Amino acid sequence: MHAIEQPPLSQRLRQVTAAHHTRVERSGPMPTLLRGELGLTAYCILLRNLHPIYRDLEAALARHAAHPGLAGLDIDGLARRAALEADLATLHGDGWADALPLVDAAADYAARLRELSASRPELLLAHVYVRYLGDLQGGQILQRIVARCFALDGEAGTRFYRFGAHAPAELSARLRAALDGPSRDDATRAAIAHEAEAAFLRHVDIFEALPVGDAAALRADG
Repeated sequence: MHAIEQPPLSQRLRQVTAAHHTRVERSGPMPTLLRGELGLTAYCILLRNLHPIYRDLEAALARHAAHPGLAGLDIDGLARRAALEADLATLHGDGWADALPLVDAAADYAARLRELSASRPELLLAHVYVRYLGDLQGGQILQRIVARCFALDGEAGTRFYRFGAHAPAELSARLRAALDGPSRDDATRAAIAHEAEAAFLRHVDIFEALPVGDAAALRADG
């Protein structure tokens, strides 16, 4: 009997997470953001709660750059932490880390990334898929919404959604190739798929804990 050929990892991750996309887009401040109606303070709180995810994910990827299961992920222009910090400094000010609230779900997500870095670094691929492919595919729409909503000119305040001279489609293709490249056994592929589903649910938990309006944001902060 011939072994059943497994789909590429990126395709499997797309299949297992497809049902979660809509739930994430309907959680917390996301519908208001997508309508271009989210207030500036609430938007900054959203970015602030994404920050520890990128901080710890990118630290873990740097730590395990030589790991064979993470080969090919050192893609120029992909990292988002610095751009995210620049947007927060532009939109809120240099004291954003202390002034804006961090919800427990975001802290828990960051702790999970550190746990994987220490014990099962290959499962970080699930979070690479969820975050970076989402940024590359949906970020261009969000960039236009945010720029229009807050009357931003140029790149200031929207660097998180910009990839410089790198075309998002090209980066997406390189990222998928990195996800699909190394050979993995069935148990590892299943564990990565499970982690990707859990990552989506973690995003729901974060977004549901965030304020939608600036008045609510100010109450949460003070």
